[in-house]
Amino acid sequence: MLNVTVDQVEGRVPVTVLRLEGELDASNYESLIAQTQELYAAGTRDLLLDLENLEFVSSAGLVGLHRMALIMRGETLEEAEEGWGAFHAVSRDLDSADSPEAHFKLLKPQPLVRKVLGTSGFSNVMPVFEDEETAVASFG
Repeated sequence: MLNVTVDQVEGRVPVTVLRLEGELDASNYESLIAQTQELYAAGTRDLLLDLENLEFVSSAGLVGLHRMALIMRGETLEEAEEGWGAFHAVSRDLDSADSPEAHFKLLKPQPLVRKVLGTSGFSNVMPVFEDEETAVASFG
């Protein structure tokens, strides 16, 4: 089960903070992608994903994170890679001039989640912060 809380904070630019609690997996990653699409459509351009209370992320959850980053980069999901292709896209992003992500950042992942992010290469593509104030200040 995944609980999501949405907060708005002001830095140099407005930042939307999604606070995740529980597990991000195949049963819920699509709803998180849909929520990100809704936020983007409503004008959100900078998104901080608070992972402090996220206990687990599966491979489907990683696909969700990648798709969220693509949305925040202004890409449509029709352009996005599906399934395992997302992992190959992460490798391409490592070599991209657009890396690291300017509009999608991660905050305070738990040790298990941090390990998954590191093993998959996501933490090399998406900035990871330990302090919310520093993370918010990094946007804009």
